[in-house]
Amino acid sequence: MDIKVISEKLLLKDRKDVLRLHLYSKLLNEGVVPYEKDLDILVTLYEYGGYRNNKEQNEFFTLCLDNSLKKSIQSIRNTLAKYTDLEVLDKPKNTIRFLNEKWLPKLDGNRIVLDYKISHK
Repeated sequence: MDIKVISEKLLLKDRKDVLRLHLYSKLLNEGVVPYEKDLDILVTLYEYGGYRNNKEQNEFFTLCLDNSLKKSIQSIRNTLAKYTDLEVLDKPKNTIRFLNEKWLPKLDGNRIVLDYKISHK
C-alpha cells in the first residue's frame, strides 16, 4: 500500500475560524455538508453559550440578524431546527438550545489547537 502524507501547519485569523473549521470537519465526517451561514449561526450560538430562556433566545436572534447571518427570525429558527434534528444542537425545552458537546466541547482557553489525523477508507 502506497501512503502519502501531507503535513501542513495553519494559523487561522481568529478563534472563530478554528471553531468553524472543527465543526465543518465533524459535520463532513457525518455526511452533512453545511452552508457557510449555517456554520456561522452554529458557532455564534456556541460562543453565545446557547440560550436558556425567551429573553436570551430573542437576544441571540437579534445578534444573528445584526450580523446579517440570516434575513429573518424564521430563517434562523429553520436553521436551528435542521441542526436539532441532526442532533448537533440540544433542545431540552422550547426556549433552551445549545450546541451538543459531542460536536464542539466547551473550551475555556484563549488558544485552541486542532491536532487532526485525517484519511479516507
